[in-house]
Amino acid sequence: MFAMLARTTPLYRLIVALKPPILVTRQIDHFAETLAPDAQRILPAHQHITLGITDDWPDYPYALVKAMHRSFTGILADPFDLSLNQLSEGGRSAALRPAHALPPLRELQRKVALAMKRAGVGARPGWSFNPHQTLYYRDGAPATQRISGFHWRVEDFVLLCSHVGRTHHELLGRWPLRGSGQYSLF
Repeated sequence: MFAMLARTTPLYRLIVALKPPILVTRQIDHFAETLAPDAQRILPAHQHITLGITDDWPDYPYALVKAMHRSFTGILADPFDLSLNQLSEGGRSAALRPAHALPPLRELQRKVALAMKRAGVGARPGWSFNPHQTLYYRDGAPATQRISGFHWRVEDFVLLCSHVGRTHHELLGRWPLRGSGQYSLF
């Protein structure tokens, strides 16, 4: 009886993420469908690149959300162009990744991690930043290939609350990238 209750108990997971524009999400979903028409794809509304993720919470973490809101307001970063131009298929999933390191992406993620720490929360145990956008889950041999890819200008990041197991992502905040605060006269 207790195990059954544990499965139906809601859990909440906070995710700091980059969300592609709607047109790009639709293109990515179509691409995923052509690769694996029978796979259960990640819903377009759930597509994202994780910059930070918390452990699961049994109660809605109101205080933590407020602390993260305050902390994220102080993040200064420049907008940048992002290309997901590599398809990686692992043993469990298929994902899009940047083919090359992107210093602005790494720097934004570093700032998010510091802001999360200031808010009193660390990353989910065992999680490390590995920029990717999951397309679907699968079983199969690993493979990697370059693709023409999907591109967009990253101009903000978001805080989401995943209602774990309920196929629901709640948008809790959006922060624009307005510059790094490093000004030059030239």
